[in-house]
Amino acid sequence: MEPLVAVGRYDSIITAELARAKLESFGIRAVLFNKGIAQVYPGAAYAFGGIVLLVREEDALEAAQILKPQDSEEPPAWSPEPAD
Repeated sequence: MEPLVAVGRYDSIITAELARAKLESFGIRAVLFNKGIAQVYPGAAYAFGGIVLLVREEDALEAAQILKPQDSEEPPAWSPEPAD
């Protein structure tokens, strides 16, 4: 199994799914961690760090660029981090 890194954290399942779908439309496979907790206990996701978007380590930089807000010239405020 390839190492996964976090490229985003979300409070909403909808926002997390949209980000995942955007990456997959660019050919980057992505998974959501803590989505199940958020579905069953919506407020509980906060206690576990939100819904985490994970990609393969080799795709992390490209994923970060894809997810960067369009109206921003600055890089994302977070950097890819290894999954726990």
